[in-house]
Amino acid sequence: MRTSIGYSTMILFKQVAFAAVLCVFGANALAQSESILKVSLTDPLSGRYGMGLEKSIGNRLSVAVEMDYLSKEVFLESDHPWYVPLTVRKEGFVVEPQVRFYPGEALSGTYASLSGVFGFAEYTTETGFIDNSDWSSVGASFHIGHQLRLGSVVLDGYAGCTLADDVYPGPYVESTVLFPPPSGLRFSGGLRLGLGRIKLHERSTQD
Repeated sequence: MRTSIGYSTMILFKQVAFAAVLCVFGANALAQSESILKVSLTDPLSGRYGMGLEKSIGNRLSVAVEMDYLSKEVFLESDHPWYVPLTVRKEGFVVEPQVRFYPGEALSGTYASLSGVFGFAEYTTETGFIDNSDWSSVGASFHIGHQLRLGSVVLDGYAGCTLADDVYPGPYVESTVLFPPPSGLRFSGGLRLGLGRIKLHERSTQD
């Protein structure tokens, strides 16, 4: 019982610490002009919790970075019959630097984006032992999206594909019956909610 309580407390502590770091990051980000602070509304469905920042660097270009905290239970299985399947907790981080191109004004409207995907995590279990407990992923994503501005509030919907090379703790791999394949090309998309300080660039007109 003590082990279970300590394990749960450790997970809660990590989540609270990560939330505190995001709050500090968010407060500093919102102080900048021409930037949008975002949270994903769909990532929590897959055990990812994070925050991102997008900043304009020109009339049609912007750069962004998103950092997610992974915390979810997964099922590990192996092709080798003498390795018993395990239910473990996966905890780590995924960082996605991104560049966006807007046909119109930056930070508003339809856009195309290209981003890198760099992830690392560790599998932990209360009852079993994992000889190799590390997971990592390196890849890239291409998305088409639309960013709707409602004053200082932003809705950002996107869809596309991700090509990634996932390295699992051999001989185990994650069971992915209901989710994307362990490695390679897969569909990706989602919806973000943002808040930012955006200047409206008005074009002069002549009567």
